[in-house]
Amino acid sequence: MYGRTFANVLIGILSLWSVYAVLTSVLGVPIVFPMSSGGEAGVPLWRLHVIRQAVFGTFAFYGIMHLLHGSKEVYPVHFLRTFLFSLGLMGLLSLTQDILNGTAVFWTDWAIAIFFIWAGSVLLFASAPKFKRLFGSK
Repeated sequence: MYGRTFANVLIGILSLWSVYAVLTSVLGVPIVFPMSSGGEAGVPLWRLHVIRQAVFGTFAFYGIMHLLHGSKEVYPVHFLRTFLFSLGLMGLLSLTQDILNGTAVFWTDWAIAIFFIWAGSVLLFASAPKFKRLFGSK
């Protein structure tokens, strides 16, 4: 479906954006995804809460996986896709909660949350092994 090259390009673009966001933040200009300035107010509080929940969700996922399956090595792309899924899911939950509370939600906020879920899906399919071991053990 999606090629590994496409996933690598996506990872490269997100990595460059992350470096840019860190550098501009150090210079005093907070940048929020995709490329808008936080302005005087900085990063909106609800986005900071979503990021915090995504970190906790990712930690919970790996903690539960450790308890169920023990310690296993995982590739960095596994962590990245887990975090992107968690970020998108927490964003969707936060936006849904805002709608239920009667708060106005912009379509761009929905698009960003869906983008993170889509990016996690691309990494999921691109990092899957080509051949699964169906019979036998290691």
